[in-house]
Amino acid sequence: MEASLECLECILRQTLRAARIAGDDVDKQRQALDGVAKEIPFMNLKRSPAELSLGAYQLVNQIYNTCDVYKTMKLEQNKMALCLENELEELVRKSTAPLATAIRLAAAGNIIDLGILQAHEIDPREAIQQVLNGPLAIDHTELFLRDLEHCEELLYLLDNAGEIVFDKVLIRELKKHTRVTAVVKGEPIINDACVEDAEQAGLTAICEVIDNGGPFIGTPIPLINPHLLKRMESADIIVGKGQGNYETVDDFNGNVYLLLKIKCEIVSRHSGAPLGSAAFISTRKRARNSDD
Repeated sequence: MEASLECLECILRQTLRAARIAGDDVDKQRQALDGVAKEIPFMNLKRSPAELSLGAYQLVNQIYNTCDVYKTMKLEQNKMALCLENELEELVRKSTAPLATAIRLAAAGNIIDLGILQAHEIDPREAIQQVLNGPLAIDHTELFLRDLEHCEELLYLLDNAGEIVFDKVLIRELKKHTRVTAVVKGEPIINDACVEDAEQAGLTAICEVIDNGGPFIGTPIPLINPHLLKRMESADIIVGKGQGNYETVDDFNGNVYLLLKIKCEIVSRHSGAPLGSAAFISTRKRARNSDD
């Protein structure tokens, strides 16, 4: 997915939010904004929004002399989500379609996004009820279930800390059908899940967990490590969680499914799903439909 002019404005908002989380020093916050603003004229809109925003977070870390601005928040979100795990598992156990229910719960978990939302704006139980009680805006679950019958290797591209507990519930169900490898970030970026978060959530105990090679939002193909790229090329199915993965793997030449809540107008327009809705999108089916 290519960026738009609105993405440049959003990057500045993300910069200020990250700087305010990093510290109360207004001069440093201004320094971060000024630094990112200077780079905007050189940002190539042919790149994904996720790639273009990386420099903003790197600059904030540099100014505040830290490597993980969101570390405390990630720990809190993991703890919060772990308190919900038994409820999530019970919802799946009681369901007449447990895998489909687990997919919806994983979509609900995508609301935990401190890069876009403030912590007080996050209500996971409300998100769960919304997703369980209403239709997905785009729902390719039936196609996914058919593909899963012939799947030997599924690669699951994780998104945020906290959210990975919801993903853990889905991965447990997926493992009844295929081998699953989960992918975290190689270094801290926003509140995205790293190996430490996967360990805290108990995900490393149920499936293989590998990293993408760096502090990358989503899975930007030009930046990820060669090992992950090979795994993506050989996987029978790729599930990408969240907007970062939507932005970076929506045009990857593989059997890709994107599971997310739509949190901005740009992704809404690009995907065709309403703002605030949840979607489970097969990029192959979307491509076929556009060719018809």
